[in-house]
Amino acid sequence: MNVVQRVRSVIIGILLIISAFFIAFFPDSGHIIAILILGTTLIVYGIRFLLYYFNLAKNMVDGRMFLYISIIMIDIGAMSFAFGNVSKVFIALYLFGSHAFSGGVDIMRALEFKKYKAAHWRFRLTYGIINVAVGFVCVIFIGHFEVSLYIYSLGLLFSAISRIINAFRKTSIVYIQ
Repeated sequence: MNVVQRVRSVIIGILLIISAFFIAFFPDSGHIIAILILGTTLIVYGIRFLLYYFNLAKNMVDGRMFLYISIIMIDIGAMSFAFGNVSKVFIALYLFGSHAFSGGVDIMRALEFKKYKAAHWRFRLTYGIINVAVGFVCVIFIGHFEVSLYIYSLGLLFSAISRIINAFRKTSIVYIQ
């Protein structure tokens, strides 16, 4: 991770901490902030994948996969902005899906890191398990939406702290000779 990536990670972590506190202290409008965070994140990642496709992946084998992923992410991000006006049950299910998917990916990455004997696989595994747990707690308290927003804000806070920790963590650089 270079200096620009570290600074960006710290800034995103600070913004997530501010968002988590805003969701926790203003739960009546917290669902709008949660939808804005999820929708914006999906659209930004979709645009990044789209730019990656047009710059590099269109010449790769199976490069169209990045195009399809970017279109799906942008569509889901745009659809999430429409969820702000519908029932809060859909928002809780959406939170569950996003947390369960990203937590599952983190758990699989942690197991891969363990296989390659990487140093910080336990932290990644813990992060994935907590992310999946946050998703399931959002579904368990689907009738009490304020509780699921508090749980979501705690998940955001944990994500922000782990992002800041990863920004200051020493990384190894592999040199090819």
